[in-house]
Amino acid sequence: MSEQAVPDRKDKKRSKKAKRTFSSKKEKVIYEIKSWTVIILAVWVIRSMIFCNYIVPTGSMENTMMTGTFVIGNQLYYGAQTPHKIAIPFTPIGFTIPHVKLPAIKKPETGDVVIFEYPQNRMYDYVKRCIGTPGSTLQIKDKRVYVNGVLFEDPPKANISYENIQDAGYVNPYIWPSGHGNKDQYPSLYIPKKGDVLNLDTADPEYAYNILKLEGKKVSYQFGNWYIDGVRSRSYKVRQDYYFMMGDNRDNSADSRFWGLVPYKYIKGKPTSVQFLLWDKTWKKILVIGGMALLLFYAFFWDGIRERRRKKEESQKTP
Repeated sequence: MSEQAVPDRKDKKRSKKAKRTFSSKKEKVIYEIKSWTVIILAVWVIRSMIFCNYIVPTGSMENTMMTGTFVIGNQLYYGAQTPHKIAIPFTPIGFTIPHVKLPAIKKPETGDVVIFEYPQNRMYDYVKRCIGTPGSTLQIKDKRVYVNGVLFEDPPKANISYENIQDAGYVNPYIWPSGHGNKDQYPSLYIPKKGDVLNLDTADPEYAYNILKLEGKKVSYQFGNWYIDGVRSRSYKVRQDYYFMMGDNRDNSADSRFWGLVPYKYIKGKPTSVQFLLWDKTWKKILVIGGMALLLFYAFFWDGIRERRRKKEESQKTP
C-alpha cells in the first residue's frame, strides 16, 4: 500500500500567507492605486455619514473650546447625511453634490454645542452653541440672552464680560438683519420652524431673503414685490427648521447675530471629544504629519524593500 504524502502544517501557513505576485511594476502600481481608491472612498463615506472632524480656528468658543482644539463629531446623533460634498480636508476648496439627510436620534436643543456648515459657504464647518431652536423667540438685553422670555444661563466656561455693554441706542450696521440693534442689545427675533407661513408683505426683507435663499429659491425683490422662482408671491411656507447659533466668547464671535440662521440640513453633528488634540502645538503637528508619512511609506515602499532583502539573502545562500 503506497504512502500518501501528508502536507506539512507550516507549508499550509506559508501558502495562506503567500503574497500576491505581479508580472510587472505597472501591474503593481495599478493594484495599489485601486486599493487606495477603495480605502479613500470608504473613509470619505464614513466621514460624510458617521463622523466629522473639525479644528477650532478662532477663539469664538473660548473657554469651552480653545483655539486649535481638534473636535470629533457624531453625525448620527443629529441625522447622518449621504455624502454631500467633495473637498480637500481642512480647506474651503470643493463643491457640494445632491444628498439626503437621514432621520436623527435627536434634534439640537437650546444649550447644545453643534458642528454645522457655515451658511454663507458650506465648504467651511463651524462649531457654536445652539441658542434658538425652531419656533422660539430670542432676545439679547444687556448681553444676557432670553429664549421665549426666560433667561438663558451662561455656559459654565463661557468667556463673557459684563463690564462693557453697548448702549441700546447704538445700531451696528453689520448685525443681521440690518438695523436689528447690536451684539449686546438684540431685539426679539422669531426662529422659524417647518410649516410656518412667512408673510412677505410685513417681514423684514433681509430676514425673508435669508430664509428663501437657504431653501434654494431664486429670489428677487423689486419695488416692494417679492418674486420666488419668477412668480410674484406675498407669502411663503417654510420647508425646514432653523436654528440660531452663538459662540461662548460672546464679545468675539462671528455667529447668527452677524450672518443669520442655520437650516437643519446644514447641521452636521454633536461633538464627542473637544480636547482631543490642540493643533496649535508644533510638536503635535510634527507627530501627526510624521505618522501619516510613515503610513504612506509602509503602504508603497515597505513590501518592495522586504522583497529585495529576501532576494539578496537567497542569492547569498546559493553556492
